[in-house]
Amino acid sequence: MDLKVDKGLSARLLLLLLAWIFATSSVSAADADVKAPQEKKDGGERLSYLAIIDGEEIPIGEYVSALRRGMQQRFYHGTIPEEEQKKFYKEVADELIQRFLLVREARKRNIQPDADAVEAAVKGYDEKFQEDPDWAAAREKVLPRMRSKLEADSLVLRLEEQVKAVKRPTERELKEFYESNQALFTTPERVKVSLILLRVDPSSTSEVWQQASEEASAIVARLTKGADFAELARIHSSDESAQNGGDMGYTHSGMLGDAAQKVLDIMEVGDTSAPVMMLEGVAIFRLEDRITPELNPFAAVRERAEQLYMREMGDKAWENLIGELRSRAKIEVNDAPWR
Repeated sequence: MDLKVDKGLSARLLLLLLAWIFATSSVSAADADVKAPQEKKDGGERLSYLAIIDGEEIPIGEYVSALRRGMQQRFYHGTIPEEEQKKFYKEVADELIQRFLLVREARKRNIQPDADAVEAAVKGYDEKFQEDPDWAAAREKVLPRMRSKLEADSLVLRLEEQVKAVKRPTERELKEFYESNQALFTTPERVKVSLILLRVDPSSTSEVWQQASEEASAIVARLTKGADFAELARIHSSDESAQNGGDMGYTHSGMLGDAAQKVLDIMEVGDTSAPVMMLEGVAIFRLEDRITPELNPFAAVRERAEQLYMREMGDKAWENLIGELRSRAKIEVNDAPWR
């Protein structure tokens, strides 16, 4: 999209207009003067396009704007790490080409944008700047471009909704999906754990950590001789579970961190661990119960299975459409920016 704004407009308003036309992100003063990455073709005229798709150009200026927007959204201070530049430049180009194909496909299918939503957005922006003295001079040029962009956004959204609205599966298809994706319908293993945590600041010296480890070993020795875990947890533990005698209730696998999980995986119900070095300090675990993974019966998860099936089929239909559009189109890309 090539936007030309009268030179008489204030710099502040110019930036506001650029922000809207180039898709709703903050724009710095430097953005208005970005030079398009161009390359001479066969030593002659410089290329002025990002891509030519079936004879229609995507202007290089639109690509530059998308690069700026992406830089601000993805990278700290809007600076791309050198090793990621080529990949990022190509990703932005692919996104613009894909958007072009999708908007064109939506129009071929006679899909109409959400006119009410578009007009509401345009009206809201217009009202927001009614008091700005420079807005009156710019609005007649900017609003149509703004409306065009919003309509294109709406077309892509409505096309996606249409494509992803796949038919509901038959009972046989749904059961096959359930059988092929049992991990999605399995309640993971749960363990009931009690904890004594001797909290240590991660930045503490090795001497402090050693002292905590020795204290934990002494507590384990007392537990081995029959001391009550809950009582010692209330006295020594700095975890919030101490008020419950260290009882942390049931947790899913991995929720306590890798170090704890490795220990719990080899423990039997009723076992008390040796001291475990954790990020938060030195821990002692007691395994109170273990509930093994359980596949939920089809009848109990049928509704969720149907939702997951339709989401997966919808995503596949959308990906297939994008692939078909790319394969059918004649696309000539100016790859100078990432070559």
